[in-house]
Amino acid sequence: MMRQRLVGALVLLCGGVILWSLLFTGPAASKLDRKTQIPDAPLVDPVIDTPPMKPEGIMSADTLLVPEQPNLPIADADDNAIGAAVRAEAGNIPDPADSPKKSAPVAKSEPVAVKKDLPAKPVAAKRLDANGLPPAWVVQVGVFGSKTNAEGLKKSLQGAGYKAFIDEIQRNSKPLYRVLVGPVISNEKAVSQQTAINKRFKVKSIVNRFEP
Repeated sequence: MMRQRLVGALVLLCGGVILWSLLFTGPAASKLDRKTQIPDAPLVDPVIDTPPMKPEGIMSADTLLVPEQPNLPIADADDNAIGAAVRAEAGNIPDPADSPKKSAPVAKSEPVAVKKDLPAKPVAAKRLDANGLPPAWVVQVGVFGSKTNAEGLKKSLQGAGYKAFIDEIQRNSKPLYRVLVGPVISNEKAVSQQTAINKRFKVKSIVNRFEP
């Protein structure tokens, strides 16, 4: 009888110890580590926000290399004399692509003369403008609102042997097409071409600086 009481008391004692540990201490795995694992922030120098500085000696992209050049009146704005004369002259000049091709004559071989060495001519210094560019010139033959009319005049000028091209510009948000001949680096040559073009095409062209 005494033995059973001792065993019962021992069981109660063990149960009390287990209950005490669960109620007041808890399991070891349920404990939270409240210490942060994130390292301290590194020391970084503050960023100084400085305003942009414009470099010296560099030309702005909006700067015109050549002063703005004058333009002729629009030739096809109405049926004025200049437009009619240009179109009439354009219609009279045949298309070089339609002309028959002539076979080139066979050149006779001649004895080659021995050339003597001549002293080299001194090279003239090229003139440069304020932007360090060689000046060049073009002849402005006409300004059109219709690209088709500009193409017609360009084709006529090319048929007459001139290096004509079309330059598109904007005026009042509308495209205009300038027909130009050139460029040439000699103002005298540009004026000579202007005189010949005015006489042949019955126009009043002007000489402009070439705008690269």
